[in-house]
Amino acid sequence: MRIVPLLALAAFVCRLAAAEAPGPVWAEDFSDAAAFSKNWKPYGFLAVGISEKSPLGKSVSGKDARPEWWSLSEGVLVGRNMAEEKHPPGIRRDVQGADLRVTLRFQITKEGMLGLSFAGPNRAVERDFNVGGIHVRSSGVSAWDNDVMHPKGSPEAAELKKKGVWNRKFFYVKTDKTPVAAGVWHALSVEIRGRRLTAAVDGREALSFDTVCGDCPKMNIGLQAGGAKKGEPSVPTLVDDVKVERL
Repeated sequence: MRIVPLLALAAFVCRLAAAEAPGPVWAEDFSDAAAFSKNWKPYGFLAVGISEKSPLGKSVSGKDARPEWWSLSEGVLVGRNMAEEKHPPGIRRDVQGADLRVTLRFQITKEGMLGLSFAGPNRAVERDFNVGGIHVRSSGVSAWDNDVMHPKGSPEAAELKKKGVWNRKFFYVKTDKTPVAAGVWHALSVEIRGRRLTAAVDGREALSFDTVCGDCPKMNIGLQAGGAKKGEPSVPTLVDDVKVERL
């Protein structure tokens, strides 16, 4: 009488083990427009509705995202920032696993920026959110993270909650100022093992740091396309051959 429940439990354990086993998770060469539309979800912030509660503007995603943000051109993903917007547009794809490596090829302009992020249950800010990432510009590579703006339980945190404002801060951790040549293709590798995130460009390690809570199970990776500074004119960021592996 217990055979079926035991078989179901065994099947669940096998699926769980497979989800955490080292090896490839998925690869994307952007040659199939239908698969791209199915697997990737664009998101961003429109330059409207800016307030204390929504300092970046109106959040949109999926079918409500601007089509100019992300497109395919001859088998390459093209991302474009918009000068009037306060945050670079992003695009996400689901992943499974805690320790991951993402590799890809990219090309930026002198004014452009490529971002890559990992997201999961962020226990610091108590939301499913980014747990670390990098920005690549022609001037170098920067690592960033998130934490609370004010200690949990503090009067300042309570005041933010009362106003409906998220108790969260974004900050840069470190920067490698080795230039990244604009207008040519580069190889990027970003690993996250436990809390440690390590990024390499063209086989050279650019930086490594311990995230606040990057050791959580990951839900998705994100790519972002931006200018060198907020308000920069729209410039293209090119991405191809994205591969995710569990470590």
